[in-house]
Amino acid sequence: MSEPIVVILSLDEKVKPEAIVEKIRKQSNDQNQVVLTDPADTVAYRYHIGTKYYETDVLLFPHASPTTDTLSSAILNRTEGLLIYFNAHDRAFLERLPTYGAFVQKQDIDFGILLCTTLPENASEGVTYGEAKQLCTVLDVIELEPVAEDDDQPSDEAVGVDELIQAMHNHIWSNVQIHRGSRAAAALEALVVGADAEPSSGFSDDDTADETVGPTSNEEEERMEAALNGFEKLLTEVRNLHSNSTSWSRNERLAYAQELAEMFDNMVEEDD
Repeated sequence: MSEPIVVILSLDEKVKPEAIVEKIRKQSNDQNQVVLTDPADTVAYRYHIGTKYYETDVLLFPHASPTTDTLSSAILNRTEGLLIYFNAHDRAFLERLPTYGAFVQKQDIDFGILLCTTLPENASEGVTYGEAKQLCTVLDVIELEPVAEDDDQPSDEAVGVDELIQAMHNHIWSNVQIHRGSRAAAALEALVVGADAEPSSGFSDDDTADETVGPTSNEEEERMEAALNGFEKLLTEVRNLHSNSTSWSRNERLAYAQELAEMFDNMVEEDD
């Protein structure tokens, strides 16, 4: 399967799309280039995404024009993501937002993000977060260099470029490869396939049986009982998802499935 493409546009003359590619990959653009044949001699940049449960490669495509109508049909047919960098101090950008939103919906693109250096707090200084989201609900907004927040902000929360990278890792691309050999991944794979699929044999009622030596105290027995009850509840949720998610999109199923897989891993203390 061909790698999905993430188109990168920039409406700021001072920031080229290639600069966004470098920020994401954290390496020079002379590495891992891919020359596409359609259009001829088009250069894209391979980006590897690896998580605990799956991995994939996508192609980052810096488009020379800020408009989407100049994208070739060959690029559009493989486009699954759109990144748009804009100058947050240029309020004229708001006039173009509805057009980008319509493009994302027309192309059925699930991964779309507006990027800027820093968002101003007041409309008198530029484009605010609230204005951007009000005009275009289908595109998220990420500041690449946000103003430092108060100490109340969790220290482990991804911000800036790391937030963008995290978003790309959390999205499920069409060519994703599920890691084998993990019971949690087996459950995730079954849910990724679709609501009509049955859970993998690696995730079954038999998994509730503990093959280790039984508890030697009342405290251990109570702890084991609580763990089994939690597992049964999780298994019920998985089966309910199969019957209730027929109207969900693939990424909605995947997002929920990954949450369940994480819960399962925590329960069985599975190693990475």
